[in-house]
Amino acid sequence: MHPHRPHHRTYNGDVRRVVVLALVAGCGFRHGQAEVIADVAIDGSDGLDVETIHLGPGDGLPGTGDVTLTGMVTIDTTGPTISVALPEGATLDTRPQLGGGPELAVLHAGTLTVETGAIVTIIGTRPLVIVTDGAADVAGTLDAGAHGGIPGAGGALPAMGSGAGLAGMHGTNASDSGGGGAGYSTTGASGGAISGTCTYDGGAGGMMYGDASILQLTGGSGGGNSSGNSCTPDPGGAGGGALQITSRTAIAIRSTGQVLASGGGGHGGTDCAAADGDVNSGPGGGSGGAIVLQAPMIANAGVLAANGGGGGGSSSTGNGTANPGQDGQPSATAALGGTGPRAQGGSGGTGSAAPTSGGGSSCGTNGAGGGGAAGRIAASSSYIGTGIASPTPSTTLGP
Repeated sequence: MHPHRPHHRTYNGDVRRVVVLALVAGCGFRHGQAEVIADVAIDGSDGLDVETIHLGPGDGLPGTGDVTLTGMVTIDTTGPTISVALPEGATLDTRPQLGGGPELAVLHAGTLTVETGAIVTIIGTRPLVIVTDGAADVAGTLDAGAHGGIPGAGGALPAMGSGAGLAGMHGTNASDSGGGGAGYSTTGASGGAISGTCTYDGGAGGMMYGDASILQLTGGSGGGNSSGNSCTPDPGGAGGGALQITSRTAIAIRSTGQVLASGGGGHGGTDCAAADGDVNSGPGGGSGGAIVLQAPMIANAGVLAANGGGGGGSSSTGNGTANPGQDGQPSATAALGGTGPRAQGGSGGTGSAAPTSGGGSSCGTNGAGGGGAAGRIAASSSYIGTGIASPTPSTTLGP
């Protein structure tokens, strides 16, 4: 058994004083003045028994040590390891996921504070769950997103995962269609097709999977690889990771705070200067991953983002390698597909827009990669926010 604190932290007898991020809508406040710190008194004698979703009763307990993260920190869920020393009473271990699904890395803490300017990069093969008894206060960045072909924690490699995009097709006259974008909350976008005197469909976008409440904590999928003959195929974008924060008190995402799980952009189509002049099409973008927030009180004045990555641009003989698609953005703005020199990749999906198909081209040339779909965000019904959330959270979870 790992150490854990009692279910309810109390101060001054029966009263627990919790610092919560209160978002004030209207009442004469401007957008920049919407963040107000409220000192909320909660009757500790009533108690709040939060059962950590995705974990069994003995696995989802908080720790006793208060964790404060500053500067550059890396959490690798494969080990799992963290690049800074944890205080006594805080532990990082692995636990099985209820109902099946991938094994989870779990950080058990008393409280979590991510200071302004801190960048916590979360990588590895397992999704990460953070469980606290006190508040989880995020003023810096928790980044479980993919970057290019490197997945976030629990995300899939290029061309892998339940919603993997399919590779483009290689045809006659050095014709190559683009790779498909990965799917998650929607289907991914198709790669750019080849038309004219010869026709080849673009790689299909990956399938939609999962559900709005994120009953299984799993990350995003990888975009389809490029097509070519003489050049080594280029990888699609990787899938965004999966990150859950569960607090028995409150979760506060401050105006400077970011919680990210976006998909990676597809690599640019390569011109490898082959003797036959064949060059690569563009690969697809990776899909965004999953973010789960569970607490009696949740306030977001910052950014929650699980957007899809942009597709890679396609190359043209003798004109060099194309540009990669953008990684899913830490905003509500779509990641752009990489530019040519032949065709531009499709944009990644967001909460308000589906991913777009890669640019097509004519026989004898190359299509670009399709954009990856947005991932999913789910939160307790207590969620309020004037910050950015892309996609819009499903707020059907209990406390």
